[in-house]
Amino acid sequence: MKRLRPHTLLYLWIVAMFTPMLVPITQAQTIETVIPTDSLVYLKLQNLNECREAIESSQSWKEAADTISTSPKWQSMNQVMQMLPMFTGTDIQGLIETFFGGQVAVTVSSGAEGLMAGIAIENEGKLQEAEETLSKLIRTLSGMSGGEVSLDEGDYQGITYYTAQLNTMHLTYGRVDGTFLLVGITPGSFEKMVDTYKKDNDSITENTAYQSVANTFGKSEVFAFVNMEIAKPFVGAILPPPVSSQLEAFQTMACSWELLRPGGSLQLSGTLKKDSQGTLIPLLQERPKMASIQGLSGEEDFFLVVAPSSAHTIWQMILRPDTNTAPSTDENMGSFLIPDQTDVFGAVTGGFVISANLSTLEALKQHGTSFHTNITNGRIESVELEFPEADLGIIFNPQSPAKWQTLFSGFLDKLTTEPPRHFDYKGITFNTASTPGTLHYGSVNDLSVLGFSEKKCQSLVDNLLTGKPVPTFKKQLEGLPANPALLFQLNLGRFLSFIAAAEEIAWLGPEMIAPTEKIGTLFASFTVGEDRAWLELTLSPEEKPINAVARVVPLIFLAGMPGGNGTE
Repeated sequence: MKRLRPHTLLYLWIVAMFTPMLVPITQAQTIETVIPTDSLVYLKLQNLNECREAIESSQSWKEAADTISTSPKWQSMNQVMQMLPMFTGTDIQGLIETFFGGQVAVTVSSGAEGLMAGIAIENEGKLQEAEETLSKLIRTLSGMSGGEVSLDEGDYQGITYYTAQLNTMHLTYGRVDGTFLLVGITPGSFEKMVDTYKKDNDSITENTAYQSVANTFGKSEVFAFVNMEIAKPFVGAILPPPVSSQLEAFQTMACSWELLRPGGSLQLSGTLKKDSQGTLIPLLQERPKMASIQGLSGEEDFFLVVAPSSAHTIWQMILRPDTNTAPSTDENMGSFLIPDQTDVFGAVTGGFVISANLSTLEALKQHGTSFHTNITNGRIESVELEFPEADLGIIFNPQSPAKWQTLFSGFLDKLTTEPPRHFDYKGITFNTASTPGTLHYGSVNDLSVLGFSEKKCQSLVDNLLTGKPVPTFKKQLEGLPANPALLFQLNLGRFLSFIAAAEEIAWLGPEMIAPTEKIGTLFASFTVGEDRAWLELTLSPEEKPINAVARVVPLIFLAGMPGGNGTE
């Protein structure tokens, strides 16, 4: 029996993990010829041989395989892998070469009796072997379950097929002209794909909504297409109403992941309907550039940037602009802290940046925060907010500076325990306020700056005055095709190290964390344009995603395995 290579086992596991979640397009136009035009979901993985070669030649994947192979969870899975020839007639290497050597596509469409799902496999020279392996697997599984499955042979449109009933799953599969192996998972799905191939039905290439998406994302190793016009009833049934109602803005959605291109990103994109009234997505379209982003260098462990229009929309969901002024009669926390008749909505509307290093989490863990309220005869007399010095800061670009100043000054008047002090930095006067935690605040180029330590306040000021982001961050900003609504960054390596140090996840030990130290920083942007909205995630702008992913594979693998919560 061949010795199983960790790279090979990992390759199959990665394909199995991602296939149910993502959907790709094609390298050639061939496989779409069996995909019905009314598919509400179309999934395709392509360039699988190239992906496998990249994994097998990658040092990152070798390190990931070595890490996983030391886990007891891997040993139990490896025993199952060793038994595969008994079930399928071939080992794991043979399965990969047979089923995942070329392209794999999945289609889900609606039928008279419900959803119809099918799989198409394109792998030159391996289709007969794939058909025979599938037949052997079905017989083995039926024998293990104590039942007996009859593989019935039939003919449809000149194509020989086999059918089998496995519990509630109805399988129909057969080779089409030596080009594809088609597998119908539900009744009628095999015949529907054959009819599409024979041109009795239109294929997805005749769908104009699909064509525009395919032209943009069709060359990605992973691609997904969802026709929201058809999928709407099914999406509405599985998602909470607040979420599904927002999806009403989209005509189509797509997912693409460029695994082999350096700096390739994972992108979720949606084509917007011309009339999207009642949804929030179109309201996140940004016209001006974000001024507050100048306070970032790109070296931060974490930041969140919210552009003005998006912040306005978010506050609309939280506050009611017509009833948000603080009443003078209610003796509650809001009326105590907020000055009378303050326009809260107008004061807090504007773009903002939250910036932090992960040492902030450690400071909060060690020292915590406290909020004390002194009440006399049912009335709030004073409030004290205590927090540790932290590498945390906020930059706010208020749309109404006067309203913001009224609100902020009112907060400080009620929170501070001693008169503000002043200090000068680079010719600008800043203030400190004790609550009794210490706030450092001031204004730079009409932007309000607030730091939870003097060092953080000075760092934000330096960035605002010099405006020199690090090269990778500058490149990421220049690569954005439009003004984003949201930006997000997180140093995954340091974040996972912090979680491991907290010892709250039993299996997340030093051997699991070591590979993550080289993980690139996760950078995400959400942008709304004239006719589409998209979320883009990048791990490293200099590295192929397939290699960057290898560094988190041990964590994903162990979390996804039985006993991933720490039990063996």
